[in-house]
Amino acid sequence: MALPRQNRHRDNPPDRSRSLTKRQRGGVSVQGRLFQRPKPARTSGAVSTSRKEGSSLMRLMGRLLPSWQTQRPPVVRTPLPPTKKPIPPFQREQKSLLDRLLASASPAHLARSTSRSAEEPARESGSSVRQGQPSFLARVFKTQDQPGVAQRVDVPPSLPIARHLAQRPPVAPPVSREGGAAVSRDPSPLIQKLFHRPTQGRPSQRPARERVAVVPGASRDTPSLLASLFGFFLRVKIKQRVASIRSSSMAPQVVPYVDKTNPQARITFLLGCYIVVFCVLAMRAVDLTIFQGDSLQQRARSQHKKKIIMTANRGRILDRNGRTLAISLPTYALSVDIDQAENRAQLAADLAPILGVPLDEFRSRMLAFKPGSYPILKRQLPPEVTRKIRNLDHHSLFFMPESRRFYTMGEVTSHILGFVNFEGRGREGLERSFEDELHGINGAQVIGHDRLGRPMPMVKTVTEPHPGADLSTTIDTTIQYVAYRALLKGVQKSQAKAGMAVVLDANNGEILALVNQPSYNPNNLADSQSNDRRNRVVTDLFEPGSTFKVFTIGAALEEKTVTPDTVIDIENGTARIADRTITDFHKGVRYHTVSQVLQRSSNVGAAKIGLQLGNELLEKYMYLFGFGAPTGIGLPSDPGGSIPNISHYRKIGLATRSYGYGITTTPLHITMAFAAAINGGIYYPPTLVKGRVVDGVMVPTHRPPPHRVISEETSAKLRKILHSVVSDEGTAVEAAVEGYQVGGKTGTARKAIPGQGYVRGRYYASFVGFIPVDKPRVVIFVSIDEPGGIYYGGKVAAPVFKEIAQEILPRLAVFPETHVDPPLPDLIDPLAPLSESVENTSLSRALEILSKQGIVPQVQGYGVVKSLETPTEGPPRLIMQ
Repeated sequence: MALPRQNRHRDNPPDRSRSLTKRQRGGVSVQGRLFQRPKPARTSGAVSTSRKEGSSLMRLMGRLLPSWQTQRPPVVRTPLPPTKKPIPPFQREQKSLLDRLLASASPAHLARSTSRSAEEPARESGSSVRQGQPSFLARVFKTQDQPGVAQRVDVPPSLPIARHLAQRPPVAPPVSREGGAAVSRDPSPLIQKLFHRPTQGRPSQRPARERVAVVPGASRDTPSLLASLFGFFLRVKIKQRVASIRSSSMAPQVVPYVDKTNPQARITFLLGCYIVVFCVLAMRAVDLTIFQGDSLQQRARSQHKKKIIMTANRGRILDRNGRTLAISLPTYALSVDIDQAENRAQLAADLAPILGVPLDEFRSRMLAFKPGSYPILKRQLPPEVTRKIRNLDHHSLFFMPESRRFYTMGEVTSHILGFVNFEGRGREGLERSFEDELHGINGAQVIGHDRLGRPMPMVKTVTEPHPGADLSTTIDTTIQYVAYRALLKGVQKSQAKAGMAVVLDANNGEILALVNQPSYNPNNLADSQSNDRRNRVVTDLFEPGSTFKVFTIGAALEEKTVTPDTVIDIENGTARIADRTITDFHKGVRYHTVSQVLQRSSNVGAAKIGLQLGNELLEKYMYLFGFGAPTGIGLPSDPGGSIPNISHYRKIGLATRSYGYGITTTPLHITMAFAAAINGGIYYPPTLVKGRVVDGVMVPTHRPPPHRVISEETSAKLRKILHSVVSDEGTAVEAAVEGYQVGGKTGTARKAIPGQGYVRGRYYASFVGFIPVDKPRVVIFVSIDEPGGIYYGGKVAAPVFKEIAQEILPRLAVFPETHVDPPLPDLIDPLAPLSESVENTSLSRALEILSKQGIVPQVQGYGVVKSLETPTEGPPRLIMQ
């Protein structure tokens, strides 16, 4: 009779709902997976039961790899005695037989099946073991029927384990607690012993129970079948399993500790975590070393070393006589260490009056600075301001060396030289065009500092600064000043919008003077506007008007289409050409010679000469005179002008461009072309820079080669005709200079306003002339933009030409042909008060104030006006500083 199962002594009773054991009356049959790990058997009454847990693959891996074993209490193992011969390999049976055998029964089921077949017949129909006849598994694993004595499992003699089992001494059966019945100590079959691991050496979790002897049925001796079935498992661990079987048979069976967790899932999870972490770290390492390697390396260096740029001295700009026009002076920039400034408000109160800034604004600016910063408070401090700040002896203030560009003639040469920004880079004029030559090569120093930013005693000069080259120009400072003063007076007198003047050497194209009005002071850019900084001589495009008639008639004379005495019917100053009507300023005359057309500036006469010449020839000479292309002077914004296509209005287009309309050009283009027309017919490209001075050696700049436009004979005819323009019968009587023969041409052109066309009352009044007539030395061009009142070029621009010419000719060693004593300038009455003080004003403002009283002073020095001296003899002097 089976005893009731007792599970009260177990710590973790098995889950009945999930158990794979199927119990039947009178015995236990086990259903489960093929390689399921059996649990240790426990004694319950007269029936021996066992449980399976885990697959055989996991069990085998646990034997081979200790890391795959579940967490168990330590087990003491009995070493296997050495064997003399190696275990022979087993022959393998067919897999299909193995599948059939193991699917029919398991080691735990085998013991129960054999015991039931020995004690009682099957009670139910459909049982796997018939009554009175042993089952197939019982026949395979047969045992001997010895009542009252513990049975021993017969092992096929072909197995090496049989020799060890045969040498074991017989074990006396234990006495039963209920009447001394003998029961088997360990009736488990051999196959169950092979798959169980001994637990010898550790205390049992519960008291061992006695097992009832199992009476086996009949069996068949099938050693080859058994060897084929379990040969794969016994081949690797046969020695260890024999020792395990022997030790387990001598000691009571102990239920081992089973860890119900799944180690494979846990290992897989940890392995996945390791892979993810490794990938993240690898990606981060690649990002830091490859993608951010250079920037991080630079940041690491900058934390300990700082590279300070040593600014190279900028090259000077000189005039044609070596006089300095622009020079870089060493100055300082004021900065403050905010962390060292304990009382910012008091510091602002001390600095505001010295720097000349409002106190409230400067205080709010000081309080807005962030800690740890080093802001620059003021750049390019004058020496006297620097000296006052040093006297404060404040430890948080320090000076940074820098240079300041100083222009000796101020607004007189501002449009030629341009200016530089706070970084020392040229922005306009020659400073911008020759930036690479003037700037030089900066040096560098490396200064080490600690983590707090404090400098350490380590200064290393990496590269020495190399100063820039000096620039030698063709400008004559005296002629430049004379032209500037005369143009300023002319613009103020005519109440014009702007004015332009160019003085050119007629024999080589060198520019002696180039001035614009309004002007600006490059030493004080804050008081200037962008419109004042425009170099109008080079950048402004306009229709030249009557000054272009010189080139039309010059081309006709060169092509022998006309002669100076050819008579032109001007139709009393009004002519109908195509669908337009052309008129003259001077009407009432029917016929003009070619010389009179140029002398009296007849539009009708110039149009008819152009029609006789033809558009192809006129365009040819226009390009030869330099129109339609940049001048190549070397200044920024050098437009080339335009010669539009007139194929769709050929007749009227040719007529209008013959007297200076329908094309655009610049004042510099007119000056260069006029010089080519009167100097013998050779066009010299304009030159503003003679060369660069490198280490004291002059390196001339490249000049484009000159080319011939007209012949010397034609040029001589033009000079004679242009000389008549300045006569009493011409349009430029006021351009005549006493003692000299002067030639020139006036021009009065209407301005075309975008969207409005030609607007009446807005003109360009210009005059271009040369001195002397026989051998021209200089060409002077003057243009007044939108003069108020009288707008004719002979009335507005010609007087400015005269004033410039009569003062510069003696300096150029051009002596007068007739001796005439020039009038002396009026002497200033020292007792007569001035309408306005000239002290601390610019040169242009001082000249404007003195010109109102008819005073022409001498200028001494550069910069702003310091004082006005009135000596007893000679003209008054403006002392500049």
